[in-house]
Amino acid sequence: MQNGIDPLSANQLVDELNHLGIPFLQGGTGHLSTAPLEPALLVMLLASSDEARLRLALIPLLLRHTELAHDVRGVVTQLLAPAQVVLKCYYTAAQLLQQKYDTRLQALFGYFTPLPDLFIADLGLPAFSSPDQGLRMLAERHRVLSGQWSFNQLVGNL
Repeated sequence: MQNGIDPLSANQLVDELNHLGIPFLQGGTGHLSTAPLEPALLVMLLASSDEARLRLALIPLLLRHTELAHDVRGVVTQLLAPAQVVLKCYYTAAQLLQQKYDTRLQALFGYFTPLPDLFIADLGLPAFSSPDQGLRMLAERHRVLSGQWSFNQLVGNL
């Protein structure tokens, strides 16, 4: 149990995503075994997952369900530090991807509310001129915050 919540199995989380129209991952049982999760709990469970594929599913979930921005804002402080980094970075990635692919996303989903900036300042990202530049800077910041430095990067910084 992380953050005082009982984790669901990977299959249960995939079922939840499928129920919300996010057929991003394979697996699942094909039906929900319980009532649908509260959105905030689903966000917490995905951000806290030990499986990278489940954490990554936050991005398409947020792109499709922009109304979850309110839940993200509410749950981020309830997460352990590593899951906070995941949620902040993946939310920001979704926000930047939404800007980059606005026309395509509107063609797929119709009008949607843009994801507001929640974490760019928290992540310490400097100003950027395009979503692509922002995504590159975010990737580097995520690498630093998550401790995923390569040996060459560490040696180069000594």
